[in-house]
Amino acid sequence: MDFSVVRQPVFNRQQNKVAYQISFMNKTQFSDKCIPMSVFSDRSDPRKLNDLLVHAGLNQYSDNKVLIITFEKNTFKNIIDYFFSSRGLVIELSKQEVLDTELLDLVQKASRNNYFLMMDDRVLYNGFENYLKNISHVKISVTNKKRSLVESLINKAKRFNLRIILDDISSYEEFKQYSLCKVDFFKGDVFSKQNLVEVRTNTLNEGILLNVFQHVMTDNYCYKELTNIFESDIKLTHKLISFLNTSLYGREGTIGSIKQAVCFMGENNMRKFISLLTAQELTQTRTTDIYTKAVSRARFCELVAINTGKNKTFIDRAFLVGLFSNLPDILGLDIQEALDMLKVNDEIKKALLGQECELKKYLESVIAFEQADWQLLYSVTEGNNISPDLVGRLYNQMIREVRNNSYLH
Repeated sequence: MDFSVVRQPVFNRQQNKVAYQISFMNKTQFSDKCIPMSVFSDRSDPRKLNDLLVHAGLNQYSDNKVLIITFEKNTFKNIIDYFFSSRGLVIELSKQEVLDTELLDLVQKASRNNYFLMMDDRVLYNGFENYLKNISHVKISVTNKKRSLVESLINKAKRFNLRIILDDISSYEEFKQYSLCKVDFFKGDVFSKQNLVEVRTNTLNEGILLNVFQHVMTDNYCYKELTNIFESDIKLTHKLISFLNTSLYGREGTIGSIKQAVCFMGENNMRKFISLLTAQELTQTRTTDIYTKAVSRARFCELVAINTGKNKTFIDRAFLVGLFSNLPDILGLDIQEALDMLKVNDEIKKALLGQECELKKYLESVIAFEQADWQLLYSVTEGNNISPDLVGRLYNQMIREVRNNSYLH
């Protein structure tokens, strides 16, 4: 199949991840996020829509959650007679489509076939009530809208018993405000923000952990000094040795001393381990999605660096740039304050501050793909040793590795 796929999470009011919005990169129309027609070229009987999507490999993105897939009108017309056998799929019609009688006929036919169908908030304005009678979901963007207008649209959607997704939620305060409207679902970056109240118990000594982090961020750090730091905290030592005594590194026998553990890990793997441990500890009282997002982006950046022939130092730094690209969410600090506290490498700092450097291009390409911003992706990768196709393939690899917890090696 000639496309790449990215997924974006959808959350409920309890901040639980309940669905994924799937966006596609089509080589010929890279600004379009709709599913390509080629997915449905193999028409078989009985024509089960879900079976075709599984055949196209989209089941790997679901994690047993609902998938929301955007269709343009011609593709939708092509599958309108397919048997829709599951509640695990919501079909969204592209907001680029004209709300004409032809589209309404398709929507009414889909309703008779019991499809779960979603449209954008244009249908909530006067004159489009016939659409509202035949869809199950509506997506309302809050961008550039007054709260009073958003609430009016929400109330109209409720009168037609539609399930509502509020899109482009940008802050925790905005999420709290709209939660009062008892909306079903939310999409945006809000769930990467820290909660206001934190209670930390049974955690590592944060001062010692940051001391270790700052030490391993130094190129060619001192192994002896690192061993001394570990010896000062039994919990930190236990995490290191327990980690190494798993089968992750395929080692026969066990690690029995701090010195042995430090030497066995090596400089790059120790830096990666401590960075992941630091991120995990600092996000312990926040939603788990913060840590998952950080780890996913770290491995994503690392894979792009590996597959473009970069050296070990650059690959190491690409991993760290990805891991700490959402430092404000992890630490609850301004990005400059967070970087000053962690004392990361200057090249990493430049990339995270948006200053021009090669690492910044790698991070930008990964973020553009995550956000399904295909025009930005092509713009960032043009003239660099990164191709949009490569980024798409490596995203799929990252998804598998993070799901199987096999991204450390």
